[in-house]
Amino acid sequence: MADLLIWLVAALGAIGGVVLGRRWGLVEGKRAGKREAERDAIEDKNKRVERGRDAVRDGRGYGDPAERLRRNDGNW
Repeated sequence: MADLLIWLVAALGAIGGVVLGRRWGLVEGKRAGKREAERDAIEDKNKRVERGRDAVRDGRGYGDPAERLRRNDGNW
């Protein structure tokens, strides 16, 4: 009878370990995904800011004002 009880406790422990491991992996995966998404968003924002700064730098004081107006008029 004691052997059966030992096997039952061991089986329940193994099943509990598998369930706990799956839950833990799920939580860790979600955390890693969030961190990666935040990092990608920050990198994307930095690239957009840099492109905007380049556009402003190239647009202001670049060449003849009348020529800039003609070139910009085509964009509208």
